[in-house]
Amino acid sequence: MLEPAAFPAVIKVGSAVLAGSEGGLDAVVMRRLATEIAELLERGGRICLVSSGAISAGMGELGLQRRPQQLEAKQALAAVGQVRLMSLYAALFAPLGRKVAQVLLTHEDLAHRDSFLNAGKTLARLMKLGILPVINENDTVSTREIQFGDNDQLAVLVANLVEARSAIFLSAAAGLMDLEDGSRLIPEVNAIDRRIFALARGGNSLGSGGMGSKLMALHKLNLAGKNAWLADGRRPGVLSDIFAGRPVGTFFRARPARLSSKHQWMVQHLKPHGRIEVDEGAFRALLRGKASLLCPGITAAEGHWRVGQLVGLSYQGKEFARGMARLDSEQVRRVVGESSARAGELLGASAPRYVVHRNDIALVEGEHPEGG
Repeated sequence: MLEPAAFPAVIKVGSAVLAGSEGGLDAVVMRRLATEIAELLERGGRICLVSSGAISAGMGELGLQRRPQQLEAKQALAAVGQVRLMSLYAALFAPLGRKVAQVLLTHEDLAHRDSFLNAGKTLARLMKLGILPVINENDTVSTREIQFGDNDQLAVLVANLVEARSAIFLSAAAGLMDLEDGSRLIPEVNAIDRRIFALARGGNSLGSGGMGSKLMALHKLNLAGKNAWLADGRRPGVLSDIFAGRPVGTFFRARPARLSSKHQWMVQHLKPHGRIEVDEGAFRALLRGKASLLCPGITAAEGHWRVGQLVGLSYQGKEFARGMARLDSEQVRRVVGESSARAGELLGASAPRYVVHRNDIALVEGEHPEGG
């Protein structure tokens, strides 16, 4: 049974699923997935497809057997392979009566709130028109500083962009395996804690992710109130079975969402430009969620940021929150520990009263299950 409550849905397909045994792409697997996705769309499902495979496709086009390690070499292969990847998707979906749209993203594209919201509106419009957005990282222009790292993290961002209700990660793994119990498949996970995270082992030679990356992405999705699955993407009927409610792979149950969409964007997708250390009084006030950060509570400032950029807030060297700064880094350094009145004298009457307003603060405690 296709439940409307499962949509919008994000389906993420990894490189190991799409790669052919002789290099390049496996058209048979891609045709099967296209058929299953088209059936879901026909029955009213709204879907975004986050697809790896551009580098694998480029390797096939150029006759390479080994994935290069240099960023520039991978970017060149992605430039060649992305054309092949999208051409094949378009050719597979056309007989099924569906059109596809290519969407290439970088972390920098979504680092500004307006760009983030506009991208979400574009994806929503495509889905409303019955067009399947096929999303990938723009590997050709991404640098190490602005990469998502892998498409697992990109899938989390897309799920938040379109306010998805569920996400399916299709990989070479049958699901999450309990390596301490004879590699038994774990059918359901209610919370990704440190014990679950410890089950992650290694990665694969065809992609940049691994089980650790997937678990971190699934953890973020669950915290955002989204159900998620990890399943074998090469298994016939995998998507049909998941949306029919049949047991497939590992189901990761959503937890009550603790963060708003805006705060999810701040915590899960942005990289702080600096750090503000606060004293105990400010720490306790900020944890209660009803206080803004003022100058007297600041003990140190590190890094360089402009007004409106994200900064980490820490106490005794440990980050506990993130916020959008209303003063730039040089202004903050000038008024560290000063009274609000003195800060106003130093910065001028037009300067904001708050360093970070409470509406622009998101707590980050519990976001990283592998942490201490």
